[in-house]
Amino acid sequence: MSAVTLSQISRPIEFRDMDEEIIDKVLLLHLIHEVNKRGELRGITKLMKLVFFTESEMKEDKVKGFNYSFYKWNLGPFTPEIYKDLEYLMENELVTEQESIELTDHGKEFLNGIRHLLEENQDVLRYMERIAEKYANEWASTLMSLAYETEVEIIPFKTKAKIKDIPIGYYLVTKLNEIEANKVFEIDEEWLETFDTLLDREEHISLMEGMESARTKPSERVEIEQL
Repeated sequence: MSAVTLSQISRPIEFRDMDEEIIDKVLLLHLIHEVNKRGELRGITKLMKLVFFTESEMKEDKVKGFNYSFYKWNLGPFTPEIYKDLEYLMENELVTEQESIELTDHGKEFLNGIRHLLEENQDVLRYMERIAEKYANEWASTLMSLAYETEVEIIPFKTKAKIKDIPIGYYLVTKLNEIEANKVFEIDEEWLETFDTLLDREEHISLMEGMESARTKPSERVEIEQL
């Protein structure tokens, strides 16, 4: 197999749709939280590899949780989609990165507010919790070495090989089609819209202010009755 060029891998095999992007942000928050409960998450390289290990195990069991598309790059499995999602979470003050990547108080409140929904999807979340338990205290360099030794099915050739032996640019893991999945992260459309609002800091603040204003502002009916 010959290596492909950057132009050939610049677009993933399948784009994430808007619903999948929302779910990925929620699951990314949960994974970050689980890792920090057990260790430290220093740098996006470590986060990238932890998501890769999680999605790989999910896909092997035909579980649709994360929806990232990873390809072989200079430091092993890579996807720009995680940079995009992490930047979004940081811009909306759900995550901060100082000495390590961790949830803000707002991020913790968000997860606590959807705790019942997360509990309903425990069969999906257990993959993240298992990876966090296993690798939370490992260095990024150790995870990179482990990733290079991981065997995957090279897309689209349906041939298995260790990542270290796969040419730069080949896809390693892509999102699972819902039809192929035995289990998916279950969430209805109404909750997806709620997630979208809660994740967006400005929209969430605007909604809360609007609700508070409606709660405290005297109604016209009451004002008329007082005349």
